[in-house]
Amino acid sequence: MTKNTIFIFVTILLSLATFFWPVWLCLVLVNAITFTLFALDKGLAIKGGRRIPERWLLIYSLFFGWLGGLIAQQLFRHKTHKQPFKSLFYLTILLDCIAVILYLSRGALLH
Repeated sequence: MTKNTIFIFVTILLSLATFFWPVWLCLVLVNAITFTLFALDKGLAIKGGRRIPERWLLIYSLFFGWLGGLIAQQLFRHKTHKQPFKSLFYLTILLDCIAVILYLSRGALLH
């Protein structure tokens, strides 16, 4: 994902935020926390300190924090090649997209 793609995606999200600001505020907070966790984990990896468990990175990513995690991965070059983390991380993105599609369809896709 290029920086331009991320910029366009974030711009679209922020423009939609004016309509649903309480939801977007929660999304911004969870993405900021996820970004911070990835950044802290990278710093701990460099220093050789006790690391943040991968399950916590994945849990925060699953709760719609994956954009913050994705930006942190690219910015800090952290956990971009490690398997199975990479596959599980992309699975959180897929599951969140499915959840949003089901929510927006109001269950019509399930009938």
